[in-house]
Amino acid sequence: MSLRFWGVRGSIPSPSPETTRYGGNTSCIEVRFGDQILILDCGSGLRALGASLNAEFKTRGFNATILISHTHWDHIQGLPFFAPAYADRNHLRIFSQAGSRTRVQKALNNQMEPMHFPVRFGELAGVAGVDELPKEGKQFGAFSVRTMNLNHPGGCAGFRLEANGTSVAYLPDHEPYRSCTLSKKATADEQSAQARLVKFVRGCDVLILDTQYDELEYPTRIGWGHGCIADSVATAVAADVGELVCFHHDPSHSDAKINEMLLRGRQLAREAGSRLHVRAAREAEQLILVGRRVAANGLRIAAA
Repeated sequence: MSLRFWGVRGSIPSPSPETTRYGGNTSCIEVRFGDQILILDCGSGLRALGASLNAEFKTRGFNATILISHTHWDHIQGLPFFAPAYADRNHLRIFSQAGSRTRVQKALNNQMEPMHFPVRFGELAGVAGVDELPKEGKQFGAFSVRTMNLNHPGGCAGFRLEANGTSVAYLPDHEPYRSCTLSKKATADEQSAQARLVKFVRGCDVLILDTQYDELEYPTRIGWGHGCIADSVATAVAADVGELVCFHHDPSHSDAKINEMLLRGRQLAREAGSRLHVRAAREAEQLILVGRRVAANGLRIAAA
């Protein structure tokens, strides 16, 4: 299985000289196994993915499955600019979690209404439709996909993908339950919710997790729906995952700030006595998964 990051930022695209190392596009990840293509979210990074797919397949059509975690703008805003969606030679099927199809369809239609965009969603000739995943999950060829609800205003789905003995969990927008390492007052319900989350991601080779804030920022942003570095590491260690990829970088965070958080995450993992590897998601980087062995191609992470 391979992963390529096309958008790693949260909330709003943030291009600037201070974000060139990790990138400024919003959430989008390409996942491949053999000739199968899964796309996780449709943030602004989807535009560059579309250009790459067109260059690869040229006039040949291709099939891809798009999984949308939720319909906040930073997770769908790239779809109108996804060039393969306009060509009927391609077959793109959009899926969301159980019970959300109507809401997702409405959001995709609304953002391409004439007052916002000159082309309607229904005119995307390459999009075969919008559907939802069964509660028990779904098989897409070699890929097995399961979902769980995350802690985010308006709701958000986390996905667990498995293929050929490798596994990836994608939790793009998630706020720590009050059992966060920064809080000592967890209710029984919050402890139970955290236990379900740990069970969902347990043993994954790679956990891609919302880590928008550091330990000083998070207490002033409780209720905003995003994670902190201390809790991300604690969750990854508790779930015995192989690699934590910090994701959904704050739009105000510079490359230097993300480096600082990355080093802090590695420090926390060492202090926990864990062999967990911690990295920060970076645009254009590709991860190749072979069991617990994860090789990085393309751009290298800072402070490695």
